[in-house]
Amino acid sequence: MTRYWKSAPSGMLAGAAALSVLTAVLPAGPAAAATQPAHRPRGGGPDVELTAAVPGDTLAPGIGRPGAGSSDGGSDFVINVEARSHGRTPIAANEALNIRNTALLGQPNPNFPGLRVTVDNDLTTPAGNIIKAGTNLAALFNIAGTDDSRGPGATVWAGWHVLESLAPGTRHLTVTASVTDVAGHTGTERQTYRVSSAAGASGQALTPSPAPIPAGGNDHDSDDRGPALSLIAPENPTSVATGTLPKPTPSNGTLFFIQLDALDVGHHGIGVNENGNDPLNPTVKPGTIAAPKVIPADPATHQGGTNPNVPGLHFSFNAGLRQPNGHLIAAGQNLAPLFNIAGSAVGPHGAIRSTFDWVVGGSLVLPAGQHTLTMTATVTDAKGASSTTYKTVGISPVVSGQDLTPAP
Repeated sequence: MTRYWKSAPSGMLAGAAALSVLTAVLPAGPAAAATQPAHRPRGGGPDVELTAAVPGDTLAPGIGRPGAGSSDGGSDFVINVEARSHGRTPIAANEALNIRNTALLGQPNPNFPGLRVTVDNDLTTPAGNIIKAGTNLAALFNIAGTDDSRGPGATVWAGWHVLESLAPGTRHLTVTASVTDVAGHTGTERQTYRVSSAAGASGQALTPSPAPIPAGGNDHDSDDRGPALSLIAPENPTSVATGTLPKPTPSNGTLFFIQLDALDVGHHGIGVNENGNDPLNPTVKPGTIAAPKVIPADPATHQGGTNPNVPGLHFSFNAGLRQPNGHLIAAGQNLAPLFNIAGSAVGPHGAIRSTFDWVVGGSLVLPAGQHTLTMTATVTDAKGASSTTYKTVGISPVVSGQDLTPAP
């Protein structure tokens, strides 16, 4: 993999009630959403895929209206874009835990200038302003990360929690994502999603409010099924940078992107606060679920913690994670408080799909002789039923994730 040197980047319905209303009024249409396959034009542009929302899922419209927006009742789903470069023509990006700049709406995102994302209907912001259909939404994306795909090239990911509400009467929403590499070659994917016609339906209302997790649901009832889990990102075969040691900075860590999907097939509810609410960190903006202050401040504890926005999520590495503040979180500890964004939509058979994204800041501390990283994700629903999934990736020879792509 080529190394690129760069500088550092300058009142709603309860969950069950909302779901019963939402799934009762799904718009007519085909069982699966229309899909345009990833497109790589002659000359070799990136392969682009919308990994969230999932084709066939139905979106909540949100309750905001022009002139009367809602900061906690938007559509509240996640859009994730995956772009894989080919050969030695890279995609320029500044990988970071915050690439969002709402002041640049309609313009390229300076941290990922080759990214362009549009929708075919107007959106209403939490402030009640209208974003016209066709506007470039790249500046609203929250996070970007990269992993080292096998062979020449790398895979860049970007994620956005959609705080906005959809225009009244929207029944289908088409999302178009394009990524252009440094040679000017462009890849594009387009997905069309159904939108519920339920009045007062928000993505936040699809899931129950977070609450303490009961123990042993699927130990006592053979009919209890834990959520169906998929670790979408990073996508194998790939490897990740370790990040700089002994003390990383926010711009030279591992900086790879994680996408975890949890489908509530048991219909028990997964407690999620999609918009985020960290009482220990009131400066965190809506749309972000990170709760880093939950992790003990004493660096000698080496402990993780429970994310109050999604208490049923437990996520760990089989390696330590050295944070930019110098703290070392030991292997096996819960890293869920570090996740960045979450969103929900209605999946197959009315099951709610929640998506959780994290760009890993800090650096991996691997035991001597270990040349892979295993991620373990467990999600427990409101009835106590849980499921676990794993993924193992390789370790890149490139130390910092920031150096897997050239600077914009």
